[in-house]
Amino acid sequence: MKNHLYKAKKILDKNWNGKFTVPSIHLYPHQWNWDSAFIAIGYSRYDTDRAIQELKSLFDAQWKNGMLPHIVFDKNNLGKYFPEPDFWKTELSKNAPENHLTSGITQPPIHAYAVLKIYENSKDKKKVKEFLKWIYPKLVKLHRYLYLERNPDDNGLVYIIHPWESGMDNSPMWDPVLKRIDLSQVKLPDFERKDNRIVDPEQRPGDDDYKRYIYLVDIFRKNRYEDRKIFHECPFIVFDPLFNSVLAASNKALMKIADIIGENCRQAEEWYLTTSRSMRDLLYDNNRGIFYAYDYIEKKQIKVETSAGFMPLFGGVASHSQALKLLEYMNSASFCQIHEDNCFAIPNYDKTKKDFSTKNYWRGPVWININWMLYQGLKRYRFKQKAEHLEKTILELPVRFGFYEYFDSRFGRGYGTKDFSWTAALFIDLFYDYENSKKVGKNIGFFIQILRNEIVANPDGNAISIKSPDEIFFEFNMLSNLIIKKYVKNGSVDYRGIKLSPEYKLFQNIAGKLSIFDPFSLGENEKKAFLINLYNMMVIDFILKMKVKKSVREVDGFFTKIKYRLGKEKLSLKDIEQILKSFKEKDKIIVSLVRGTQSSPPLRFVSPENPLFDINGAVKDFVGSSEVLIFPEEKTVMVSELLKWYRDIFNDAGKIKQFLKEYVSDDRKREFLEKEENPELLYLPYDWYLNN
Repeated sequence: MKNHLYKAKKILDKNWNGKFTVPSIHLYPHQWNWDSAFIAIGYSRYDTDRAIQELKSLFDAQWKNGMLPHIVFDKNNLGKYFPEPDFWKTELSKNAPENHLTSGITQPPIHAYAVLKIYENSKDKKKVKEFLKWIYPKLVKLHRYLYLERNPDDNGLVYIIHPWESGMDNSPMWDPVLKRIDLSQVKLPDFERKDNRIVDPEQRPGDDDYKRYIYLVDIFRKNRYEDRKIFHECPFIVFDPLFNSVLAASNKALMKIADIIGENCRQAEEWYLTTSRSMRDLLYDNNRGIFYAYDYIEKKQIKVETSAGFMPLFGGVASHSQALKLLEYMNSASFCQIHEDNCFAIPNYDKTKKDFSTKNYWRGPVWININWMLYQGLKRYRFKQKAEHLEKTILELPVRFGFYEYFDSRFGRGYGTKDFSWTAALFIDLFYDYENSKKVGKNIGFFIQILRNEIVANPDGNAISIKSPDEIFFEFNMLSNLIIKKYVKNGSVDYRGIKLSPEYKLFQNIAGKLSIFDPFSLGENEKKAFLINLYNMMVIDFILKMKVKKSVREVDGFFTKIKYRLGKEKLSLKDIEQILKSFKEKDKIIVSLVRGTQSSPPLRFVSPENPLFDINGAVKDFVGSSEVLIFPEEKTVMVSELLKWYRDIFNDAGKIKQFLKEYVSDDRKREFLEKEENPELLYLPYDWYLNN
């Protein structure tokens, strides 16, 4: 993928005009508000100076009242976009900047979050600290504007006055509000669109949408962009879950920035708490398990399900119970389940709705910036498996289909304008994250424990009197299943919870009785399931007993010198692997084993009644994660180096192709694996960090 990292950087170079980066030279010739924040995050990975300049250029155009305009126009590039300064007429406002031409509305305030990323990713913290001191008061001024002028009930909820302020222009969320504007009863100023001459009109907002957008702008002009007057006349006063979630995330970032430069952060903390509380109280629907926009004029939620409804994960707004419900809804047929055939997560709009479109702007396609924010949110709440699902989408789509503005949610092809800056920038950011996690995960391994001699980890202390093989088998399965169900969530293992649990104490007792248990007397399915479950539970037991903190590599001999007494033998994890290789499904079994690492599939209990069902589920999880990346358009397959370690099983590219083909959920990938004789095979570093 490194050649695509180079391509992404070249796109940003192409769109850079010396002062800032346009979203795309093909369609958007000016500077956009939240685009620049995302772009700065990408730059922060490799060019700190340009990241800083990107936001300096934007904030130089900040209004006197603190409002940050959604477009800063390039005076040397006018005439290629609509609406431009001659339509906005922001000079009517006493607050408009004197030396810049801008629009008269704003966009989601993600800038403090981006500024913190620049600092975190920089090598020269001292230099960036000076930038923080420069921009901090401007960020505070922006947030203060929102809380003073757009917070009518003084409860921390900030309203937007135009769909363009949401960043999701023609989202179905806005239909119920916009339809109250009767076009037959309003007088519209003359205007001529330019976007639908460059991009297929089928992929853009409709003419009626644009007429309503222009009607709203006309209201703003007539009221000289005075917020109090607009509030009383504008038919579009909406609390948007995306806008407020981004504001919450930036308030958290503002607190950290204040701490770095020695400022008082109490105001930002209060803003964060009040916004979060009001969002949970007013915007969340417990029955549907999603956050809705709120129509302030009609005082009711707008019951339209879009990806914006999951954004409180990004803002750290959702309570634990709300977050679990958001995950459940997000990982459903409405927004692409993990492993769903031909579905790229996460579409903008509930794909079960009749008016869902895979290609029309914000009415169903996949946008990289939305998926990137949701990925950050899923990581924040430790929803590991779904986060990896999004990570894979963000890495694959631009590589396979190009750095487009947005993507078909079913087939992946790119739509809108090509060479899109935030797609390139966020790909860069995630690529560095992905590479760094793999490097660090691979190189963990200053050994804090060197085992000179073998350790038997399941001594029989005679704490229980069970001696019957049937009872031992039953108790082992029951406790293993119970521990996994209770302490493994969304691919993450709660080792601390297990350690303190009564179930673990009981498990240690039954593990001691395995010294009088002969697994080889079991039937084929029972033996297979028992050995896999034993392997996975031994890993958990060893991690806890050896007090592993970050990685099993902290213990030299983790897989070879720590053993369980099983019948007459003492077996290590490596010994059990060798036994498991004797089964017909050895390739699937080896991949399904959970080694206590981030690169392992999510831990699950393997049922003795039908072990192959659970084994296949684990392998599907593995193939569907970022441990396997398949790029048909590049004729490339990238797989975890786990498969390289087992060359006795995965002995050539043909075997790997056959293995993957059974589990991919994308028709194009499956066809590629069937037909391509010599794909390029690359190995991804194994991530040894604990799966906790």
